[in-house]
Amino acid sequence: MAFISSTGSIRTEIALRLNEAESDNTSTYTGWINLAMRDITNTFGFAPFLYASANKALTAGTRFYTMSAIASDFEKMNTVTYPGGDVTLQYLSPQDFDILQPSATETGVPKIYTLRGQGVNAQLEVFPVPGGGVTLNFDYQKEIPTVSVASAVPEIPEKYLEALVLYGESLGLRRRGRSAEAMQIRNEYERMKQQMIKDLNNQTTGIRQMLTTRDVTRVRGRSTDPVINMFNRIN
Repeated sequence: MAFISSTGSIRTEIALRLNEAESDNTSTYTGWINLAMRDITNTFGFAPFLYASANKALTAGTRFYTMSAIASDFEKMNTVTYPGGDVTLQYLSPQDFDILQPSATETGVPKIYTLRGQGVNAQLEVFPVPGGGVTLNFDYQKEIPTVSVASAVPEIPEKYLEALVLYGESLGLRRRGRSAEAMQIRNEYERMKQQMIKDLNNQTTGIRQMLTTRDVTRVRGRSTDPVINMFNRIN
């Protein structure tokens, strides 16, 4: 097996294993690599190799922000915090946010937020409306980058790039009608993917915990904040 480090070397290895001409299948192999990347990253609740963060200074009196203006590679949110990470804004689903019926004119320090839409086109809404300049930190997962040129390096740890070869090889065998062999190779791919999850588990545990908290947290107990208490009453 040749050393695998880039899209070009992955395509070459797929061609060798299928005994095909790489030049006749470049776009097909590239598509398979991107499909494999999507499959692998979707396996993780939060893929550590796609973890990123960004800061955004909110504008006084503005409650809506497009995620593309905060992070051009945004895929999904993990946490929104104030600098230092000591205070985390509470996430509400758009439905819960609308039930709360936050005032469009009440100003203060944002305490809750929601996201409407997907990816970079999602719209962030905060409440209360910032009464002054406020900076927030956004921890998020980047959108899954696609590869095209031979020199591009897929954004997964190098030791797992073999998984992309296995995925492509299994699709190539299936295309030829060699279903039994395709299934065997696909099983090898699945085993490597599961090993990747196991190996990266320590890195992802904290991120998954934060994501779970963000998705299901409901602020319980009495608070001095009337907004939080209102939310408690509707849940």
